[in-house]
Amino acid sequence: MDQGQLDARNAALRDQVEDMLTGLRKQTSDLKAAQEQATNATGQAQTPDGQVAVTVNANGVVTDVRFTSWALIRNTPDQLGKLVVRTIQAAAADARAKSDAALAPLRQNLPDLTDLFPDAPSLAALNTAPPPLPEPGSGPPAAPAAPARPRPQPRAEEPDDEPIGSIMQRGYR
Repeated sequence: MDQGQLDARNAALRDQVEDMLTGLRKQTSDLKAAQEQATNATGQAQTPDGQVAVTVNANGVVTDVRFTSWALIRNTPDQLGKLVVRTIQAAAADARAKSDAALAPLRQNLPDLTDLFPDAPSLAALNTAPPPLPEPGSGPPAAPAAPARPRPQPRAEEPDDEPIGSIMQRGYR
């Protein structure tokens, strides 16, 4: 091989290495962007009638809960608690779906550990989806149709501005 051929092969190899480095830089940039998008994903859900609305972050941590004033009137505390829990679960599923969607393009081209080392365990088997939330696909439930209950009004002989104190103290005066 003469010097001209060696120089040409070296130049071709340098170009290949530069192309590989450019591709690696792009993949690294894409990975950072996808990770940031997945980390910043939020999920929202609300009951069909809008009584309860919830926002969660990418980790499923509740960041906002809103009630309409009639949600507090139309529901018992137990009913309202169930509405809140189901709405939080739906919002968490929404956040998880958004986070997974942000990372999905990166996951499809990744080799599995068994592709590199035939006797190694599969990482794909370890990266399984979490179990579905109760009542999948149904979203948050509709609020129960409870008749509006009037708020009890204080009786005339019980002043509204009575100082709060121990019942025991009031009984012994």
